Amino acid sequence: MNTPRQTPVRPSSVATSPSPDEVSTRAERWLPRVMLSAMLALILVLLVSMGSYYIYRHEQAFQARAADIESQARDRLEQSLQEEVSYLIQRLNDHRATFDTSLSTQLAHHTQLALQAANRSYQKLNGAVSAAQMRFLLTELLRPMGQPDAGIAPFIVEADGHLRLFALDPRQEGQSLGKVVDDAGQLLTERLSDTAILGDGATRLRWRSADEANSMIDVHAQVAHFAPFDWVIGVGVFHHRTQHIVRAQALDALSRYQPAKNRAIVLVDQNGEVLATSNNSGAAIGLTRSTATDWARTIARAGRAGGKTLTLDLLQPPATTAEPHLAFVAGQDQWGWTLAAIAGLDDMAGTIAAERRRMEASKRDDFMVTLLTMLTATAIALLLSMVFYRWIDRRFRHYQDDIDTRNRALKESARELRLSAQVFEASNEAIAILDHRFRIVSVNPALERISGYHHADIVGRHCAELLIGEQTGSDLWRRTASRLRSARHWAGETTLQRADGSNYPGWISLGAITNDSGRVTHFVVSIADISERKRTEQRLRQLAEYDALTGLPNRVLLLDRLGSTIEQARRHDAHLAVLFIDLDRFKNINDSLGHAVGDGLLRQVAGRLSAVVRSSDTVSRLGGDEFVVLLAELDSAARAGVVASKILKALATPYDVDGHELSITPSIGITVFPEDGDNRDLLLKNADAAMYHAKENGRNSYQFYTDDLNDRAQTRLALENELRRALSRHEFSLHFQPQFHLATGRLVGAEALLRWHHPERGMIPPDQFIPIAEETGLILPLGAWILRQACAIAQQWRAEGLGDLCIAVNISALQVRREHLEPTVIEALGHSGLPAHLLELEVTESALMIQLADVSATLDAIHALGVKLAIDDFGTGYSSLAYLKRFKLDKLKIDRSFIRDLPDDEEDAHLTQAIIGIAHHLGMSVVAEGVETEAQEAFLSHLKCDLAQGYLYARPLPPEAFRQMQIDLGAQAASNPADSTA
Repeated sequence: MNTPRQTPVRPSSVATSPSPDEVSTRAERWLPRVMLSAMLALILVLLVSMGSYYIYRHEQAFQARAADIESQARDRLEQSLQEEVSYLIQRLNDHRATFDTSLSTQLAHHTQLALQAANRSYQKLNGAVSAAQMRFLLTELLRPMGQPDAGIAPFIVEADGHLRLFALDPRQEGQSLGKVVDDAGQLLTERLSDTAILGDGATRLRWRSADEANSMIDVHAQVAHFAPFDWVIGVGVFHHRTQHIVRAQALDALSRYQPAKNRAIVLVDQNGEVLATSNNSGAAIGLTRSTATDWARTIARAGRAGGKTLTLDLLQPPATTAEPHLAFVAGQDQWGWTLAAIAGLDDMAGTIAAERRRMEASKRDDFMVTLLTMLTATAIALLLSMVFYRWIDRRFRHYQDDIDTRNRALKESARELRLSAQVFEASNEAIAILDHRFRIVSVNPALERISGYHHADIVGRHCAELLIGEQTGSDLWRRTASRLRSARHWAGETTLQRADGSNYPGWISLGAITNDSGRVTHFVVSIADISERKRTEQRLRQLAEYDALTGLPNRVLLLDRLGSTIEQARRHDAHLAVLFIDLDRFKNINDSLGHAVGDGLLRQVAGRLSAVVRSSDTVSRLGGDEFVVLLAELDSAARAGVVASKILKALATPYDVDGHELSITPSIGITVFPEDGDNRDLLLKNADAAMYHAKENGRNSYQFYTDDLNDRAQTRLALENELRRALSRHEFSLHFQPQFHLATGRLVGAEALLRWHHPERGMIPPDQFIPIAEETGLILPLGAWILRQACAIAQQWRAEGLGDLCIAVNISALQVRREHLEPTVIEALGHSGLPAHLLELEVTESALMIQLADVSATLDAIHALGVKLAIDDFGTGYSSLAYLKRFKLDKLKIDRSFIRDLPDDEEDAHLTQAIIGIAHHLGMSVVAEGVETEAQEAFLSHLKCDLAQGYLYARPLPPEAFRQMQIDLGAQAASNPADSTA
């Protein structure tokens, strides 16, 4: 095989490859054309796809809308039927409610007519005929009254329980109801009598029929009390008679109701029997009683199940075949009735067909609009593509030039960034870079050194959480972030947190970094530790506002607090007091023992003053031996005297200073805001003057700037001191106020009352010294003495044969709250020998309210001993029924304020009756305090109050006088045994 000869090619004619720049130029020339073709194809595909999809979705929407129209038409019909049924059910319920109200009104009216007729006849015939004739005439007078055609008839029950008249069932006249009870176990006579005398007269009886002795029927009745013969006169009607009437009226009203066109209202009973149709409209769709078979039983079953919507096939004249109907069935009511509303479904067909025709026309119009829109969009897309081709060609050339420029700028920026990073790392100031969400991007070594956080642990965390220790949702951080977004810079002092959890004060400067468009992209934070500066400021503040020797506030801080306390007292209309204290003869201690001992004494005095007052008060040293105590929020001006007394006692105890036993007394001047001054300088000046007045009166005392307050404080202090000595001097005694049983008139008990006979002041009322005894705690030994003395005297009377009396002793709230009340009671009973059931402890409502669990446990333990418990002054405090239920109380004492205006004050009369009823219901007996008139006694007896005490019977008597009264009452009872038995 011969190989063709290759001829050498000359260099000038050799084909050369295109250079890279030529390739780039060709690509730049053809790229816009390729992109234009691709964009046109893409636009056409998108237009066709969107048009097809739109037509498909429109067809689906058409079908869904058609289904929705049919569903909505059915729902509207069902809603209309439901509303019509609800309206009729409401009318039936209103008819039942109105009938009950009307029946009650009729019964009350006929009862009032019967009572008025009986009273008028009695007034006319009284004295003219005998009592028997009178009873006969009144009975025959009332017999035809009432409304016999409606079953409403009168009845009369005599005082002994016999039925004198019973027009509802005359066969039962003459029978006795004295022991007749209903099936609930309640006596009919008691119920009738209570309702006629105490109630509103309306009642409902359970009556045993003469025909059916083993069953009872309901009787609606209205009764009243006929006082001359103590009769219960009433008018009643049998319950089944009222039910028959109301049902007949309801059926008649339903039969006359006219529903909407082509609808029917049907009422069936629980067995499926048609009771009524609305105005014979049921015949229009074949719902006559003759055809009421399966569909009526279907409605009844739906009613028993609670009601629902049904589809029934019913015959609608003149058609010969059954058509579907929609029925809404309500739930079965209390009479077993089921109400249904029925309408034909053929009325919806025309509406649905018209709507479908309208939608078909709209669909054709939409298709033409869609086609025109697609053609228009195609033409616009072609035009825009040509414009875009020319624009993109120019942009490509511009971008190429811009990229070259940017590459040169990036190289220059990289050099600058490396320099900035070196400065950031080498800085001795703590710096952090944050993003626009305040999350840490980077920190320099100085910040790691100050905060203790490592770079890896802190980057990516929120700066408020790690550096500041604040939550990002706190008010402080929200205010700071808001200020940064508006002002772009913030500087301030705040508390910072180290990695170990310790805090330190720091000065923070935050600045915002923005991009070319002005938008914040980062924040720069610089931090300085100012702990040393803060410690210096604190030392300077301590030196400026506090006394160096005692550590108490000095004059500067006192004046500041006094000014703010005055403003607060002025706003709240409250009191405050300033106590100016000067140590008596302190100069002698300084001169004789030296300033070191004097300074030690001043420090101990400062400690005792701080221990006496409350934490909200201020103790200040003005200088030398002068102190000032600021008492804030005083409930009364006299309270300042109490605090001054405590200060006198606290400073009176000897001091041990460097081996020296020292005694020193204070002189105290007191001013009260606003009585003694309305500004701080005037209050201090007047307190200083009052202090010098105390020194002039012999030192070791306190003086008020106002004479009236000073006199009252001195009187109270004298009473307190004398009260402490009165018990040991046997200046106290007991008086006893008798308690009588209202029903029998017998003496059954006595209340022990404390009396203080002062050798100089005479008899001091208890309301003057009892509050002082409770405040100082003297009520505890005094109360123990009262218990022992009362038990001993009562047991002595028993030993003399004077009878068993229940002795009531008042117990204060402080005694109940302390744990030694139970041992004190046990000791008093054991030492005297008095039986526990003859001792009664009276506790006020205030004693039951505080420390409820402890009080309950103490009283339960005492009650378990057999001691009786009574609640005193009921009605003057909170009068909570919860206390009556929780505590095991035996008696309830009605306060004299309710008894004072009886029986004339109607409001007090109602309240007293209610209190007695509540107490008796809870199994407690009732004691009325302050009974002073026979009218009050008679009224309380009528209300069945158990016991009474007051000046009507006797004032509080000494033991001997009370003993003599017992002897006199015993002799009187022996001479009149009949009265005693009664």
